[in-house]
Amino acid sequence: MARPEAEPKTPLAARLREIRKRLGYPEREAFCRLIGISKSTIAFYERGERTPDASVLDSYRARFGVNLNWLISGDGEMFEQSAPHLATDHIRPATGLIDAALLENLVTLTKEVHDQFGIKLPGTKATAEAAELYNELSARVADLKDRDEIDANLPLLRYQLKKRLEEAAAAPGTGKRQA
Repeated sequence: MARPEAEPKTPLAARLREIRKRLGYPEREAFCRLIGISKSTIAFYERGERTPDASVLDSYRARFGVNLNWLISGDGEMFEQSAPHLATDHIRPATGLIDAALLENLVTLTKEVHDQFGIKLPGTKATAEAAELYNELSARVADLKDRDEIDANLPLLRYQLKKRLEEAAAAPGTGKRQA
């Protein structure tokens, strides 16, 4: 169980946290992969202990359509009106339902990729990694019931997982050890 998050010290920090949660990421782990910064860095930003630079703020705009004026000042709408495909209308309310067949496919994908690297992944770890992939996929596609859209995104998820494992293998001490 994760520790409770400390209260943000700045309004910017509160808005950064609000964006993550509004996009359906109660935890930082999967979200940090989407914007390409570490979990600890996001934590610093969301607590107000550090201020993100312009490139980080722009990643929120580019990836999620966040209105930078709102992000920096709190004025205006959270999401840009010129990016309706990125705005809140694409965010599905949490239903508590997971597509079990899709999750099973993602567990298989996870195990296959880890096997390619000679990594024996216990079932619970494979399921946890697959759940992260599920979260990434749900952020990427408009409809988790659209099999064509899911199938079009699976190769990208596979590729990104391979890249993460390659990077982890190149940087010892990251937690992805060879079996």
